[in-house]
Amino acid sequence: MRKMMLALVVLGVSAAVATAQDQPAAAESTEPAEEACPKAVLPLKLYGDCDDEFDPPYIPSGWMGNYEAIERDECCEDNPHSGKYCIKLTYNDVKGWAGIVWQDPPNDWGDEFGGWDISGARRLVFWARGEKGEELVEFKFGILGRNKAYPDSARGSLGRVKLTKEWKEYSIPVEGKDLRCIKTGFVWVVVGRKKPITFYLDDIRWE
Repeated sequence: MRKMMLALVVLGVSAAVATAQDQPAAAESTEPAEEACPKAVLPLKLYGDCDDEFDPPYIPSGWMGNYEAIERDECCEDNPHSGKYCIKLTYNDVKGWAGIVWQDPPNDWGDEFGGWDISGARRLVFWARGEKGEELVEFKFGILGRNKAYPDSARGSLGRVKLTKEWKEYSIPVEGKDLRCIKTGFVWVVVGRKKPITFYLDDIRWE
């Protein structure tokens, strides 16, 4: 009796092995692997001087709003914060709004792969001043939301800042944020007032 039971067990195991061997192998996934943004070396400079010899990680190509009223001079010699040049920006309309986005890749609004892994950075820092003082400018980064095919992995903003006539350092803290793929590395936005708005930027970097 024990021999018969043992034979039945062996036959059951053999049948299970044969059944498993007959099953088709699991198909390998054909889904493409998620692309990883290249790792940036910190500090990551966006602007220092207009004649700096380096490959900028972001390009100020994303002109928004009433962009035809924007004037930009990236080689302004009027009292730069450091070096020989700074960026001079003027919004000539008294209504509406406008702004410029530093993008990677250029002219992309979330439809293409790009951006930088800035993990380890503590802040986005820059220097700014107004021509007359009291100019209101909003500074931020990461404006591409999850509704885009290729969004920013984090966002941050200082809100609207009232500038002074003297150079002042500003920073957006980013500790604790997911910085694995930042596509819009720096953004400024202004709203029209009673007179044209002119302000200056210099030494923009992630660190």
